Amino acid sequence: MTLDTFLIVHGSALILPLAVIEGPIVTIVTGFLSAQGYFNWYWALPLLMCGDVIGDIGYYWVGRAGVGPLGRLGRLFGVRDALAPALQRDLARQATRMWLIGKWTHTMGGVVLVGSGMLRLPLSRFILVNLLATIPKSAVLFGAGFFFGDHYPFLERHIVASIVALGIIGASSIVLTLRRPNGIGAGP
Repeated sequence: MTLDTFLIVHGSALILPLAVIEGPIVTIVTGFLSAQGYFNWYWALPLLMCGDVIGDIGYYWVGRAGVGPLGRLGRLFGVRDALAPALQRDLARQATRMWLIGKWTHTMGGVVLVGSGMLRLPLSRFILVNLLATIPKSAVLFGAGFFFGDHYPFLERHIVASIVALGIIGASSIVLTLRRPNGIGAGP
């Protein structure tokens, strides 16, 4: 059974929990199914947005609760146990920009979300920025499914190139953000 068939059979009760697990793909598929008349877009889209934010909060809590285990895992790969206080301060200062980059490029999202929890950045600010970034991202992905879902074979052929391009854009954006004169390592 495919994801679209699964959503059609089990209906809207699964949109929110599936969006928590994998928001972007479920958003595109739900947009396509809404265009086919299986769902009403005006309630499906807010459910998708809520599910995406809830999933991101889960990543944040993994980082927050998993500092010890993730630190031990990092030491296996030669990563230092703790960040210098100045680096933590600089990362916290760039948090909003990093959250937006992570959210909109998707490929860097997990690292940024878990890292936010590990740095113990303020949860309320994290949720607000994440929600503000989720609204346009979900709208674009939903619209892509709604308006271009019929072109799925074309999109499927180019998915790897798209993921690689988003990864390069995300990594480059983060590096450029950190290298800015007011970024990481800049003076007080």
